[in-house]
Amino acid sequence: MKFASRIARLHASPVREILRAATGRQVVSLAGGLPDPDTFPQLAGLESQRSQYGLTEGDLDLRQEISALLAKRGLCCPPERILVLNGSQQGLDLAAKLLVEEGTSVLCESPTYVAALQVFSLFGAQLEGMAIGPEGSSRQDLTESFRRCDPAMAYVIPSFQNPTGALWSEDAREALASELDHRTECVLLEDDPYGELWWGQAPPAPVASRLRKAPWIYLGSFSKSFVPGLRMGFLACSEELITPLERLKQASDLHSNRLAQGWVLSDLCDPNREERLADLRARYRFKCDVFAESLKRHFPNAQFRKPSGGLFFWANLVPGRDLRDIAHLALEAGVAFLPGEHCFPSAPDLGWARLNFSHASVEDADRALGVLAGICRSR
Repeated sequence: MKFASRIARLHASPVREILRAATGRQVVSLAGGLPDPDTFPQLAGLESQRSQYGLTEGDLDLRQEISALLAKRGLCCPPERILVLNGSQQGLDLAAKLLVEEGTSVLCESPTYVAALQVFSLFGAQLEGMAIGPEGSSRQDLTESFRRCDPAMAYVIPSFQNPTGALWSEDAREALASELDHRTECVLLEDDPYGELWWGQAPPAPVASRLRKAPWIYLGSFSKSFVPGLRMGFLACSEELITPLERLKQASDLHSNRLAQGWVLSDLCDPNREERLADLRARYRFKCDVFAESLKRHFPNAQFRKPSGGLFFWANLVPGRDLRDIAHLALEAGVAFLPGEHCFPSAPDLGWARLNFSHASVEDADRALGVLAGICRSR
């Protein structure tokens, strides 16, 4: 495993190390620039113990609950190897800073999350795509992809993939884990923002939980299942990666918002959380079903599969047609969607669109699809 050359210049902040050592002890600190807590205003919802600066890795009580949450998903990771993030997007940035420099080979699904492509490209990655189907990538495609590019990092979204909605099967996850364990210099970056947004059956255990030798980073988010405006996510990783990742976060933002950490903790500890998630899933399942019917009606020849979780439909609306100009016309008519061309690490397949079904009302979504269909027919 090779870190980016910039990591040799990365050192822990002595002030932050002193702050960590003093936490929970009766120490008179003259080290950090800590304001007098008696000057803090009383803010609704802000517990006094979260008013002061905190640890880079996040509050221990929250990391303990995240560790328990991961255990339910089948991934064992102690709190000491978990970082609380400003949204899981920060985890993509940290992973890229750690592993990617000009010319570094990064393997990812094709298509994949557009903002991940943006981050990796910024740091100079040589992006390599691997084909995926509704249940992930086949063992043969995985082997060929790894042999072709010998990547330093493999980025995947196995549960309700963005943008396709694909749910990697047990076999596909095992095949990827096996491939990685035979190439122990490649780091798995597993992104799981939609893992709690399913209906029917919960996703299989993460790919990271199946690794025996290969290093891994696992990203999760509370934006999709709790409150997106809090920008709260987390990173869990194998032991050899936690120190440089923590120092990279320290160099970026010192620590995440502690008020937001408290709110996320209260949700994770809420005895009614599973009931709330069940209601959320039922609501999204209904909107997904209705959206599928609307899509069939307005685009009878479109190619798509109804997802069983996540937030998106991936639909081939006009085969062979670049939808980027259609998107501009649609926006002028009051309809926004993401042309699929933006989601490919290399030459795109044309005619695909990523369509979000969760946000708009069913009436507005139906009307928007009608407007979009009219524009497509006229062009």
